[in-house]
Amino acid sequence: LVPGRFPQPGHAHLLRLWSVVVSLNAGEANAAYETVRYTCSLRPHSIPIWNLFNKVINAAGNHKYAYKFVLRCLLRNPTSVPCMILMGHHCQMSGSTKLALGEYLRAYKAMPQEPLINLLIGVGYLSHVMSRRCQDRNTTAIRSFTFLFQYAKKRKWSQEVYYNLGRAFHQLGLVSFAHQCYEQVLQMDETLSPELDLKREAAYNLSLIYRASGARDYAFHLLATYCTF
Repeated sequence: LVPGRFPQPGHAHLLRLWSVVVSLNAGEANAAYETVRYTCSLRPHSIPIWNLFNKVINAAGNHKYAYKFVLRCLLRNPTSVPCMILMGHHCQMSGSTKLALGEYLRAYKAMPQEPLINLLIGVGYLSHVMSRRCQDRNTTAIRSFTFLFQYAKKRKWSQEVYYNLGRAFHQLGLVSFAHQCYEQVLQMDETLSPELDLKREAAYNLSLIYRASGARDYAFHLLATYCTF
């Protein structure tokens, strides 16, 4: 883009976004990355632009350098919620659960009604429960489910909610509660696309519970009903 060619700044911004989309669809993820970085620097609080940034780095595969850019952007814009969340993801993937929770909680203070942030905090506490460094597992588990149930209310107890709660209970070994959540997923009549429907995943996890309890026939029945093509 030639500086000064566009009288309205919004036109140049739209063309940059289009160049990112075109480069991404053409398989030129590295070229898209350079442009989307500049766009994120101009609009560090825009959630759609950071969603586009995530798509680009997933295609480019340069996560390490991308998160260095996110850190610099967060230092320049300490109130940017997308930067907080992305840095929390990076800390979580690096095994620094406490640092990740710190970033997620900062984002929660800015956007307490956002379901995703409540889910991330709940999962973060759940990961900390499974850590050997956790000194009070009961309290940490209660904190985890506090945020998970807040997430459930904000997502209006959809199929996604019951599956995620089932996974949380299953991870802690509370299989009776996990069983109820997975069964609820299988019984719901939500019309979802195959990419979003979680009945197959719920049936597989439920079959693991039945197999561990000795009910192999019912486990096989679930797999045959929901997990065969």
